[in-house]
Amino acid sequence: MSNEGTKGHVTADAVVFLSTDKKVEKKDEKGDKAAADLKLVEDELKKLQTTGPKRPKALSVVEEPKIEDARVHVRGLVGNQGDLVPRGFLQVATVGKAPGLPKAQSGRKELADWIASEQNPLTARVYANRVWHWLMGRGLVRTPDNFGTTGETPTHPELLDHLAGEFVRGGWSTKKLVRAIALSETYRRSSANDAKSELVKADPENKLWGRANRKRMEAEQLRDTLLSVSGQLKLEPVTGPTYPASTASDYGYKANDTCRSMYLPVFRNSLPELFEVFDFADASVVTGQRNTSTVAPQALFMLNNPFPVEQAKASAARLLGEKLNADERIGRAYRLCFGRAPTSGERTVTVKFLIKQKDEKEAWAAVFQALFASAEFRYVD
Repeated sequence: MSNEGTKGHVTADAVVFLSTDKKVEKKDEKGDKAAADLKLVEDELKKLQTTGPKRPKALSVVEEPKIEDARVHVRGLVGNQGDLVPRGFLQVATVGKAPGLPKAQSGRKELADWIASEQNPLTARVYANRVWHWLMGRGLVRTPDNFGTTGETPTHPELLDHLAGEFVRGGWSTKKLVRAIALSETYRRSSANDAKSELVKADPENKLWGRANRKRMEAEQLRDTLLSVSGQLKLEPVTGPTYPASTASDYGYKANDTCRSMYLPVFRNSLPELFEVFDFADASVVTGQRNTSTVAPQALFMLNNPFPVEQAKASAARLLGEKLNADERIGRAYRLCFGRAPTSGERTVTVKFLIKQKDEKEAWAAVFQALFASAEFRYVD
């Protein structure tokens, strides 16, 4: 049952049917053209977004609309708030009168000025201790993340004060501080000492720095060394992202670039396997001192993982590409891996192994892999 409605329309109950008069056709034509034009513009925009120059992006901070003090979060729970705490500075680490904070501003600038102040007793000492730690293997304060009463006291407080003072007087220059430590007699001492010597007996933990500490290479150093021996390490600086722009998630990401490890992206959920095995720092927290473990998976990684195997093959190809005789190649392989010439025993064992092999390239790859898997390759004297 239907009724005639307004002109140009036929109604049936609650349904409205549009008749196909000329006016409606013209509107449809205009709508189709507008939709087509919009589609062209959208396609052009997508093309420009893909091929056009990328605008640099950076994380930053902005002021809150309302500047106010914060409340204590009881047991760390946001919903369980305690007393209101006025903004201020750490009184125990403040010399003289603490700087004031403007009411209408966050106070970040004042905090930065206080941290980098020459009068701040902590900043320069903490930094100098960390530089000493990374160069020497241990800090003058052996708990670099804890300068409080629950941490260790410095073994050489006067030396720490001297380094901190020189650091500030040198314009807070890390390069000058590193140079001062690296040119010292202490830094240039050897780690090779007889376990029965009087020096070792008097200071078995080497707290007084009578000798150097034998250090295992960090995960990044180990990766770079493998790539350097194989001749595949890119030494030029890297600018911009080192991962594809299409990367939407860090899960399952594989870093295949041969740039230096310091340029690799650090994804919490997808670190390179070498980093995971050799005690890379937890990317979620501040880590002043990494763990140094010695476990079976490390040896198994060097023997079975595709990465060291590939680098061993590339090292063999590099060595065979150089104009050297058989004896010179053995010396060259040890120089590349250990920074020294092989002993007579090592040379004899290597020659015996190479003679028995049919494929020269595979034989040298096996030699390099054995050198990579040795403890001497991973440790620095």
